[in-house]
Amino acid sequence: MTGATIAGYVTFEEFEQMPEQPGKQELLKGELIELPPAKLKHNEISERLYRRVFAILAEAHGRAECAALGKAHHEMGYRMGNHSWLQPDVSITHSAQQADDYYLGSPALVVEVISGEKTADHIDGKIEEYWKNGVLEIWVVYPVRKHVWIYRPGTAELRSGAFPSELLAGGEIDLNEILK
Repeated sequence: MTGATIAGYVTFEEFEQMPEQPGKQELLKGELIELPPAKLKHNEISERLYRRVFAILAEAHGRAECAALGKAHHEMGYRMGNHSWLQPDVSITHSAQQADDYYLGSPALVVEVISGEKTADHIDGKIEEYWKNGVLEIWVVYPVRKHVWIYRPGTAELRSGAFPSELLAGGEIDLNEILK
């Protein structure tokens, strides 16, 4: 796996006790995944996506189309059972999502920005775990190719340029602006 280290089986309790270190650690079905620190371009893209999603939610506040959605987050952690803790680049919680020290279950929306250290198997495993735990929609953004795959139950759609987000009450996402 390029740029990522996978160590043996780890429980959530063991994962939670690990010391902080540079980079990103996730727990996927008991496997510890260690990624190097995100590079500047990756962070800038995910921050622009977060700001846009946050703005759309603020504009749609109180509208029935977004009633199932909660808060937007950048790099928030989600605990899924005793064997997974994932941290999407951008996420939106469910409106009444349960939490303790972390949100429990999948967020409503997951956005993953692909960079060199994220392999297809890693992303595919995360997508599978998100589906099992209640996600409504997943966006996988490919900055080099300047497009996003949008996954909904039973469908996948390729988008580029500016497009309205059904999940976000028609709020527009302009990839040209976000991926600059």
